[in-house]
Amino acid sequence: MITGASALLAALCACNVALAQSDAKGPWGLPELMQELQAVSEVRAKFVETKYLSALSAPLELSGTLAYRAPGRLEKRTLKPRAERLVLEGDTLTLEDSKRRRSYALDRNPPVRAFVESIRATLAGDLQTLERFYDVAFSGDRRGWRLVLVPTDSAMQSFVREIRIGGHQAWVASIEILDAGGDRSVMTISPEPQ
Repeated sequence: MITGASALLAALCACNVALAQSDAKGPWGLPELMQELQAVSEVRAKFVETKYLSALSAPLELSGTLAYRAPGRLEKRTLKPRAERLVLEGDTLTLEDSKRRRSYALDRNPPVRAFVESIRATLAGDLQTLERFYDVAFSGDRRGWRLVLVPTDSAMQSFVREIRIGGHQAWVASIEILDAGGDRSVMTISPEPQ
C-alpha cells in the first residue's frame, strides 16, 4: 500500500528523471528560447509596473492587462491609477486615454521603433530584429533566463541605457527599463486567470 509520503517521493523521483532527461537533450540557450517564444500564438496577462522617477518623491505604480497575438499585435491596457490604452498593430502605435487618441507611424520615429521592438521582437522570438537594434546578452536556462538589451543606435541611447527582460520557458515574467537619465521602471507580468 502506498502512503502519502511514498506517493510524494515517487512523484519527486519522476520529476527529477524528467528534468535529467530534458537536460540530457543538450544545451538550452538563446536560439532555443527564441524558438519557444516563436511557438506562442497568443498571451493574456496582468501586469504591475513600478516607475522610479527622479521627479517624484515616491514610486508610481500602474497596473492593468497585456495581450499579445503573434506575430505583432500588442495591447497594454492600464487600469490604475487611470485608464489608458496602448495598441501596437503592425507599424502603428496608438495611445488612448479619456481625453484623446493619438497614432504614430513607427517608421517616422526610429527611437520609438527600437523601444517597441525590444518587447515585440522578444515576444515573437525574432532574434534578427532584436539584433538590428540592440546588443543582446543572454544568461540562464529554461527554468530562469534573462536578456540584457543595450541599444546600438546613438539616438536610442539618449533615451534608454539598457532593457532587461526575464522569464522562464516561453514566459516573459519581467521587463526592467533603465533610462539614460537614471530613471527606471520595473514591470512584473503574471498569467491572467482563465
